[in-house]
Amino acid sequence: MRFSKTELNVLEQIALGNQNIIEIAKTLNKDKSQIYRIVKSLSQKDFVNLENKEIKPFQFTHVNILLQELARQSSFIDNISGCGVTFYTFILEEPKTISEIIKGTGIKRSTIFHKLKEAYRNSFIKTIGNKYQFNDKVWSKLKEFFIELQKYEQTNDKRVPPGAVIHYKIKDEIVFSTKKECDAILTGFSAYEQFGIKLLTIDYTYYLPNKKLTLKEVFLHSLYRTDNEKNITNLIFITLFYVKHKRKLKKIKHNIIDNINKVLQNYKVEGYPTFDEIRDRAEVYDIKF
Repeated sequence: MRFSKTELNVLEQIALGNQNIIEIAKTLNKDKSQIYRIVKSLSQKDFVNLENKEIKPFQFTHVNILLQELARQSSFIDNISGCGVTFYTFILEEPKTISEIIKGTGIKRSTIFHKLKEAYRNSFIKTIGNKYQFNDKVWSKLKEFFIELQKYEQTNDKRVPPGAVIHYKIKDEIVFSTKKECDAILTGFSAYEQFGIKLLTIDYTYYLPNKKLTLKEVFLHSLYRTDNEKNITNLIFITLFYVKHKRKLKKIKHNIIDNINKVLQNYKVEGYPTFDEIRDRAEVYDIKF
């Protein structure tokens, strides 16, 4: 999730008790129409709702934590604006190198260095060798905000039907499963049939936005789902698909693939099907090892 500085300034006003559109516009020296647009944007992000010109914050844990911190002090607005939330969430638990941050977040190198410069001013990061990690010793409440926001984003999205399970989500892409038919593209296990492995599944795995998916993308989406729902059945089907299309998939780096390759060498890996179990199922689909 991204916030503009003006969005955070509006949230600060709400945190301080100023919930009137006109009054906020005067305080921030902004046009009333601009504040309306900002409030609409915050509403789409499930942070506030507008009721008779009064802005009411939603009572979600992450919203409350952020408002509490903004009421206490707002020196961190520059830090978390723009790509700040994505940046700090990525280095929240484990220190990361610049290259890892670029690859994991898609943030441009120049923007990362700009964020690092801001971070040093407010002690937002700590360095460990050539790696960077969020400084939760100084900003413990913001760490709680990042964690709770991440939890909320992982389980809520207006693009998916009620009751759907989200397995993967970035800014423009989402992979989810549901028992309802949707106006979305079948992917993961639900699309294996398109590539030679017909499965009977209890629900559908979907991808948005609508576009034609490659074999590799379909496989990655099944990996995302298995990360979220790791069970023997999913692992067997992933292994069969991987074996059938190994030439096209062998460059994929993932811990599940690493363990599957061990199983295929007849090693026992806890939580994974055995070589014999995979071989028996492979015979059903006429897949040769």
